[in-house]
Amino acid sequence: MALEEIQKVKIEKLEKLRKAGIDPYPATSRRNMSVAEAVKRFEELAASGETVILAGRIMAKREHGGSIFFDIKDADARVQGFAKEDILGADKFAQFKELFDIGDIVEVEGTLFKTKKDERTIEAKNFAMLSKALLPLPEKWHGLTDIEERFRKRYLDLTLNDDVRQIFKTRAVVIRVLRDFLNSRDFLEVSTPVLQPLYGGASARPFKTHMHALDIDLFLRIAPELYLKRLLVGGFEKVYEFTTNFRNEGMDRDHNPEFFGLEFYAAYKDLDWLMDFTEKLLREAVKAVYPDGNFKHEGQAVDFNGPFKRVKFADLMNKPSFAKASEAKEADEKFKKNIRPTLVQPTFVVDWPTELLPLAKKTPDDPNFVSTFQFFAGGLELIKAFTELNDPLDQRERFAAQEQKRAKGDEEAQRMDDDFVEALEYGMPPAAGWGLGLDRFLMLLTDSHSIREVLLFPTMRPK
Repeated sequence: MALEEIQKVKIEKLEKLRKAGIDPYPATSRRNMSVAEAVKRFEELAASGETVILAGRIMAKREHGGSIFFDIKDADARVQGFAKEDILGADKFAQFKELFDIGDIVEVEGTLFKTKKDERTIEAKNFAMLSKALLPLPEKWHGLTDIEERFRKRYLDLTLNDDVRQIFKTRAVVIRVLRDFLNSRDFLEVSTPVLQPLYGGASARPFKTHMHALDIDLFLRIAPELYLKRLLVGGFEKVYEFTTNFRNEGMDRDHNPEFFGLEFYAAYKDLDWLMDFTEKLLREAVKAVYPDGNFKHEGQAVDFNGPFKRVKFADLMNKPSFAKASEAKEADEKFKKNIRPTLVQPTFVVDWPTELLPLAKKTPDDPNFVSTFQFFAGGLELIKAFTELNDPLDQRERFAAQEQKRAKGDEEAQRMDDDFVEALEYGMPPAAGWGLGLDRFLMLLTDSHSIREVLLFPTMRPK
């Protein structure tokens, strides 16, 4: 049957419910427990004969003469339902049989028992329509299999695929653990502007908009870094922000124009402290998902238990110096192509070429390198971290060099930010900080191949 015909039949059923005095979209429900709670307390509830009221979506419906078996599912669990004509009465049973379909959200009142096949079941004494579905759910194995359609209609993907819902439950757990870890160590959570008069904090092409009230152009932030560092100037010593950033760039398996991250800064700390701190923080987040600290990503075992490897960028590239900008950029491209995919175990790659990172402090023994690390696991770049540049004169020179690159056509070069340099001129304490790509971290922890799998609503091309 064509989709239009199916919808027509469902609307006819909707009208029959209304004619029978039944509101197919009531404002509330009498549910007194979740399906998960009913399943957890099943033995107790079944033995007592206590009446329970459950609610959820009908996911299956099987008729057997004068009885109907059906499955209802809520956010966390599924249970079988049983409707029998001699219990409900002929009219009520006929109504459930004819007007209630797979996909409808319903309320079921009854008692719990086990079938001869040991299936936990609620025997319906009464039921109610909570939301009549006017479109059919795709068949589980033959319907919503197109990847693009899954992302466009994420609501159906979540309805049909428990594994997908688990990804986003894992996401919530990881964010909570990260936040609790930082809060317990006296970090202050803050919010900085999403709309910025001058973008900065990373090398990327921004999204641009216009504010009519002030008649000024504004940019969606590409990173919160420069605002967070202003807070260090202002006297805060430990700050962090869960941040949605926007970069007007291409899309691939680990890039989305809108992405979620965590960024923090700690005054009076250095890179060695930051690596130790990062190990503890990430290990705690991993163990909230995998208590033994081990898991697989893309078929390869990843172990977050032991000390993370630390290696210099120059050693990996077998090249002692990158004095020229072209050399640094070429080395970075080679690293991304040849080295990064091999960094499966947690690894800090330290001391990157100065030309690549204009906001980091130079190493004391070689000005061609900056005191930085990037953290990798599962072949993914997860963190960029710096000993923060707090010399205003050096920062101004680096911004000027970036502007020269921009004048030569580099759209991702950073802008001269005079206001930020002025803030540094009032004095920023020595500090260390980093930004974590939370979407990629979730890719790692949920064994997802594409960043789109861990975003509820990823950016999509128009149909």
